[in-house]
Amino acid sequence: MKRCLVLLTTAYPYNPGEPYLETEMPYLAARFDRILLLPIGIAPGAKVSVPLPENVTLCNSAVLPPKKARLLDCLHGLSAVFRLPKLPERDLAEVKHSLPKRAFLGYFLARTRRHTREILDTVRDFDFSAYGEVVLYSYWFFVAAAVGAELRKALPATKFISRAHGYDLYPYANALDYLPCRTMLLQAVDGVYACSEDGKRFLTKQNPDFSDTIHCACLGTPEGTLTEGSVDGVFRILTCARTVPLKRLDRLADALALLPDTAIEWTHIGDGASLPALRKKCAELHNVRFLGALSHEQVLDYYRKNPVDVFVNISKREGLPVSVMEALSYGVPAIVTDVGGCRELIDDGQNGFLLPADFTDELLAQTLRKAHTCGRELRRNAFQKYQENFSAAQNFSRFADLLCRADEGRTND
Repeated sequence: MKRCLVLLTTAYPYNPGEPYLETEMPYLAARFDRILLLPIGIAPGAKVSVPLPENVTLCNSAVLPPKKARLLDCLHGLSAVFRLPKLPERDLAEVKHSLPKRAFLGYFLARTRRHTREILDTVRDFDFSAYGEVVLYSYWFFVAAAVGAELRKALPATKFISRAHGYDLYPYANALDYLPCRTMLLQAVDGVYACSEDGKRFLTKQNPDFSDTIHCACLGTPEGTLTEGSVDGVFRILTCARTVPLKRLDRLADALALLPDTAIEWTHIGDGASLPALRKKCAELHNVRFLGALSHEQVLDYYRKNPVDVFVNISKREGLPVSVMEALSYGVPAIVTDVGGCRELIDDGQNGFLLPADFTDELLAQTLRKAHTCGRELRRNAFQKYQENFSAAQNFSRFADLLCRADEGRTND
């Protein structure tokens, strides 16, 4: 039986895209005869930034530039402020007494309708009848999943699966502490797969009636290797993140200022709105390097060619950060805040260190000093954690197999 996968993304395979989906794609391509790739957050005429397998058909359905299109979505969605749409009662109850939430709901639904129209117009000549199974897969449990729910009504889809990561999972990641249409989406999918056990627990607690629909499927990183740390007495720290306030990179600069007698080199990979301010803040620190945005492969290549003694992620919020998985895959211990699913990656004192979300600069400095004095056992444990839990070959193969199984909504985790 020939299989077709209809994959909804935000930007992949355009730049910036979902870099970890690039690692997952070969496993999907090996199990489906055809993949219909539908990004919903890019501009007309955008250029593809990563290579695609031969059996992937890419459809850019965008008609207008994203900013203009979303402005129109906001205008079209204003009707929800005055008259609520037809939705499950629980979804309506969340917005009934909040005008900002009603406006956001209207925008969400208007954007969903627009993307659905554009996609259906783009794929109208695609021959779905050539496939005995058509699977819908949304990479995010947000607008892409809502579009998937609409496409399921129009396409001969046999099942619909969605992942859930961070901003699309935890309402507190949204300025309104609100994510639209949770009940509607859970009714539409055969299974939603959080990328961490913490995400699965959270979503199940919020939606106990759908416990049989909610599962966990971790992401993974390509095969790494146990690397050596520094041997010249310099303590080398790596961070890899968007340079935005959420990541609190300025706090790392403050902690390093408390360690004037330690030979430290800090390298940061990533770009963002806060980068100029961070550069200015670090002007008085020695041995701070900013490499800018690198591709996924370039990040991995950095680990292969450069000694890294500890990876630091002190974000306010996280799902299950793949950047930490990448560090572990090269035997690099990590210092992370105990938020989201981070404790699923780090066993405190064994392969890295956990910090409370409200850590002080002094505590971060003490933890850095502790990481500096730890031996090779920390690195061996880091690599073992990766091998046992976060290998792309294991995790993505398992998930691709799941997409091909008829009983995916009822499988054990």
